[in-house]
Amino acid sequence: MANSSGAGGLMLDSDDEAALLRPLVFAEGAGLPLALWVVLARALSGRPWTVQDVRAFRDRVSERLVETQTPAGAAYRLPTRGDRSGERQTQQAITSALLAEVPQDGDNGHRDWSAAAPYIVDHLAAHAAAGGVLDDVLDDAEYLVHAAPRGLLRALNTPGSAKGRVRRSIYRTSLHVHATASPPERRDILAVDAARHGETGLARELSRGRPWQPRWATGTMVHPALRFTRTGRGVDAAACTVIDGRPHAVTGCYDSNVRVWDLVDGTERLVITEDDGVYALDCAEIDGRPHVVTGTCSGGLRVWDLDTGAERFALGGHKGWIRAVGCTVIDGRPHAVTAGEDCLVRLWDLVDGSERARMPGHTDEIRAVAFAEVAGRPVAVTGGYDNTVRLWDLEDGVERAVLTGHTSAVYSVGCTVIDGIPHAITGSSGECTARVWCLTDGSERTVLGGHTSWISAVSCVDLDGRPHVLTAGGDRTIRVWDLTEDTERAVLTGHQGYVDVLACTEFDGRPYAVSGGHSASPRVWDLGDAVLPAARKGHTGTVEAVGRVKIDGRPHLVTGGDTTIRVWDLADGTERRTLYHGHEHEHEVGALACTTVDGRPYAAVGGCCGVARVWDLAEGTGLHTLPGHDYKVDTVAWADVNGRPHAVTSDQDRTVRLWDLDEDVDHPLLTDRTRSAVRAMEPVSIDGRPHLLTGSDDGALRLWRLTGKGRRVTATVHTGHQWIRALAGTVLDGRPHALTVGGNDTAVQVWDLTDGTLRATLPGHRSGVLAVACSTGDDRRDAITLDSSGTVHVWDLASARLREKVALPARAQCVTAAGPELVIGMGDDVVVLARNDR
Repeated sequence: MANSSGAGGLMLDSDDEAALLRPLVFAEGAGLPLALWVVLARALSGRPWTVQDVRAFRDRVSERLVETQTPAGAAYRLPTRGDRSGERQTQQAITSALLAEVPQDGDNGHRDWSAAAPYIVDHLAAHAAAGGVLDDVLDDAEYLVHAAPRGLLRALNTPGSAKGRVRRSIYRTSLHVHATASPPERRDILAVDAARHGETGLARELSRGRPWQPRWATGTMVHPALRFTRTGRGVDAAACTVIDGRPHAVTGCYDSNVRVWDLVDGTERLVITEDDGVYALDCAEIDGRPHVVTGTCSGGLRVWDLDTGAERFALGGHKGWIRAVGCTVIDGRPHAVTAGEDCLVRLWDLVDGSERARMPGHTDEIRAVAFAEVAGRPVAVTGGYDNTVRLWDLEDGVERAVLTGHTSAVYSVGCTVIDGIPHAITGSSGECTARVWCLTDGSERTVLGGHTSWISAVSCVDLDGRPHVLTAGGDRTIRVWDLTEDTERAVLTGHQGYVDVLACTEFDGRPYAVSGGHSASPRVWDLGDAVLPAARKGHTGTVEAVGRVKIDGRPHLVTGGDTTIRVWDLADGTERRTLYHGHEHEHEVGALACTTVDGRPYAAVGGCCGVARVWDLAEGTGLHTLPGHDYKVDTVAWADVNGRPHAVTSDQDRTVRLWDLDEDVDHPLLTDRTRSAVRAMEPVSIDGRPHLLTGSDDGALRLWRLTGKGRRVTATVHTGHQWIRALAGTVLDGRPHALTVGGNDTAVQVWDLTDGTLRATLPGHRSGVLAVACSTGDDRRDAITLDSSGTVHVWDLASARLREKVALPARAQCVTAAGPELVIGMGDDVVVLARNDR
């Protein structure tokens, strides 16, 4: 044990030195600050070291330490890793000691993570994960709000309990959004994601101190297999490789950049700039080093060293767009097969850059290439716009087979072995199925159905020792298929754009996939968790409209999206009914409005291809089909005519139609052409008389008188908007007002409809406003606005003052007020927010 030397020095034996150095063996990042070095020295040794003791020891052994100046002060670590024997128990002790250093909030007894030392915020997760106690730390909802996102993300890859798995999934779901958010914004985002996972209790904890909390949310777009999403541009090509022993993704983009990024935490390692947009690439090992072969839309074809970013050489010869690049090994040497707009398949030796073969045969642009071994010989399998799949012998450059059956362009090809026999899986532009082909005899083995749109990407992978294929495309889902049984094992959701790119790899014995697209940010998935169930069901397409109505005396929500209308109990989110507007892509719901007629709830619904219907929501039956629309029905509403609700529809041929449901609905009661297409409608009362308010593509508000004869449009207000996207009606100071949203405007206008004057402007949105609604209650007149940054704004309309903001995990496109709640359509999900009384 240490003894004082009488001269203020410190007498240490070898055990003392080892005890004082041991905390630094486990230090993370730049190292431990002196105060925490003292804390951990005490915790690990059980000895009452003082700050003076550790400071004196630091000065004595300074040449054996690495000292780094950080924003929080000096930090210390060892130059090498050191002896980590007994790591699990040691890391548990470190975790407990660090947790004890987090101050307590005297008001509620919770840890005050906002006051925690930076080292604890940054590195507690790493210590807890190494000690196998990360799930215990994740139990603290406040830690999720304040932990350093990058450090926590790395730690989340360690195994955990079932409860911990849910919290990990909640944190990962929108990490790309909340990682750079403020603590209040992160709190909002995590609370909504907790509700999307069905964890409403955690959502309440996370919402502590915030003006709104999620009551419930659907979870169609979340899945526990997601590891993270990279922000920025979409991707047009992707492949996986290993660099310095770590898995990396290499992605190409129309912006001419090739990005190399770590699949564990998403950090960017390297950016390579091409001469033009990169739409095809693949990775190869050349001379023991990782390389990428890139193809551009102007015919450029180059080989790049991924260690240095240097160009190894260019491969010349293609004319036009290069759409397919694949790398393989032939006779122990790395090769590339490339193809594209010039209809030629070319084989290149990647050691010396020589062209080994040129293979004509396709009669139109080639989109995809994959590799297999057939009868002991290496083959390339290609697909393209001539609707064919072709096999090429890579030893002699001869076309071996042409597989026909697709009725549209073949966009994607993948190869694997099923029951010892080589097979190819292909997806096409006009079919919602993937085809599985036996490459030995060219026969079609099976068809994989399930997608609701085209398939533009496939990638093969082994899961649990069995061959599987991932398919993706226009419906924004990734489907995982067991090819031994030809069954669908999982559907990965969450992309908000078309998925054009898939690539698979393995890390620490677990299979991973990278997905993305031209309009979809790349995502990384742990396929080992792919078969875990997603949080909840709901819409499988964007929720375009929301409404509210009472059914059996209870408040309900009605949402329209994909090809369905869904009815939800507002109190608990139970899905009461699903109504099918149609079963094809052309019948997607785009507009919805609810009302009550003689005590019965109804919904008017419009959508693509001129389909408009009125539904009895209590019975779940279609009451009427409203004929005559030849174009998409942009908006619907209910208007009072002679004391009874009538349905109003407007389509893209600039026609407004009024329907009396008690009469012959084969013919509208009123048909009127407008100067420009109507984008929004709202019933209002002017001087005690019911009117219809419309907003149009010409930026004008128009008031319509729906009874009597003569001029229908009684007033026109030119708002100055380029076009009107949405509007809402309310009453202020006893006078009717309208709120208008225009085009990509970042402000909302408030109009007095009595005299057509602009009363106020609601400014300050980060980006274009997408939707607006009004709420009344407790002597409040509020406006609710959504902008494309994923932020809800709540405004006091009397003063035009912003009351509060709520951050959402994703862009939302529609909102309505349901009493004291807000109902939001956010992508495919429905989110209900309640005012927080705590």
